[in-house]
Amino acid sequence: MFAASTGMPVMDTTNTDQRDAYAVSLGDRIRSCRSGMTRDEFAALLELHVNTVGKFERGLTIPDAYTLMRMAAIGKCSPDWLMTGETKAAGVEFSVQAVERSDFVYVPHFDVAMSAGNGAFCDVEHVIAMRPFDTGFIRNALGIHHNELAVVSVVGNSMEPYLRSKDLAMLDLRARDVSTEGIHAIRLDGALMIKQVQRLPGKLRVSSANTEYAPFDVDGAEEQRDFSVIGRVRWGGVTFD
Repeated sequence: MFAASTGMPVMDTTNTDQRDAYAVSLGDRIRSCRSGMTRDEFAALLELHVNTVGKFERGLTIPDAYTLMRMAAIGKCSPDWLMTGETKAAGVEFSVQAVERSDFVYVPHFDVAMSAGNGAFCDVEHVIAMRPFDTGFIRNALGIHHNELAVVSVVGNSMEPYLRSKDLAMLDLRARDVSTEGIHAIRLDGALMIKQVQRLPGKLRVSSANTEYAPFDVDGAEEQRDFSVIGRVRWGGVTFD
């Protein structure tokens, strides 16, 4: 293309602008995919320099397809979603509730890191993948006959040896009244945590499996405090280094 007045070529910036916009959105998804890991940890697993990963996340450069596939595998996110941003996985539309298809129940994996330490603030909650579980395992072994389920990533070491950082946990979102003592997901002062919760007269005792973390009580009279039980942990997926 040439300018009529000067005869000089005119640069078509449309493709460049589209590429830049894609690079930025891809960088956001890469950052989301490594949820629960530091950039240094993610780079080490990818066998890349941390500055290279930083450039990917800032949209300065675009990784090749092989690197994107490795990122998806390491970050436990959908390769299709990571590459395109499209909200489909295994032919199942992304949903905030589990979806039953034939022999599998697809449970939404939310982009929230459940801290198993002192708490991680996570305001953005969106689905990054639909994780398949055997229908018989969900309905029979676990005895769950509804679809209010969620998979989340674990951060921190306070629930070791049961749950370690980078592990996955599946939550029963209907089990919110702690009538059954066990490991629950809770929200406390804006932080999302996975803790052992025990009901005591007039209060709840919140404790960790790791004895380095002291237990604490939440008084039932503290109406102004931001506290809620999100659900009960029914399954944990262990990640090996």
